[in-house]
Amino acid sequence: MISSEVEIALLIFALYGSTCVVFAYANEGVLQQTWRGICVRLADDRLRVAGRSPIWVNPFTPMWPAFRGQWGRAEAIAEAPRLTFRMRKTIAASAKLAPYVFSVFVCVVLGIPVALLIVGAEKSWPVVALAYVSTLVLMVRLWFLRSSFSLDGRKFALLALESVACPPFAAGLVRRLSLMAPLTEDLASFIDEIPTGARKHTIEALIARCEEMEAFLTGDSIALDRLSRYRNALAARTKDSTENTVMATSQNES
Repeated sequence: MISSEVEIALLIFALYGSTCVVFAYANEGVLQQTWRGICVRLADDRLRVAGRSPIWVNPFTPMWPAFRGQWGRAEAIAEAPRLTFRMRKTIAASAKLAPYVFSVFVCVVLGIPVALLIVGAEKSWPVVALAYVSTLVLMVRLWFLRSSFSLDGRKFALLALESVACPPFAAGLVRRLSLMAPLTEDLASFIDEIPTGARKHTIEALIARCEEMEAFLTGDSIALDRLSRYRNALAARTKDSTENTVMATSQNES
């Protein structure tokens, strides 16, 4: 038999884990902030749930935002590929929420399970109380930042009620807020924001996904033509990225 303490700890991990996965369609991906900058994660068709594939984000960095976007639209690749104003606004607001979110993560996702497993349910109430206090403080801070996340009173009230009722959801608040702001530009628009080392790999991954989808399409179809134009646009970006890297290396050596 599994003790009630272990069951509660597993439930906390499961609830928080649900905020660390994004279910995306085959033509969708996630643009997320990491230690090294911006990265693009694509859906993997090998595993599907109700027509969507899971994209896992780092569970140990709940303070960094993630944005859902689409790929495969050559016409939606921005001419000046940079993070949009709304994205920068969300990233800046997320940075202000970061210490509060991380404190909730430590208290709720780490503190409560450890207390339950070490001292038991009866003696872990101080940690539980601290977790709820940190959640309430987070909600107060979010109230003053609600305009940065485009939250009206109703949306804020729903988020606050959900977070207080289930603190593990509060630990994933930044991701939930940023995922509510879908990207209108194609994911390839933000390749220049990706660190140089990972930029070529991202372009190659997008090209590989195009080739995988093209194998399931018939000739002379509109979708096939769209993917072909998109792949050509990515190939051009790969050439430009390589040339820029070579030029930068030459300048550094000189």
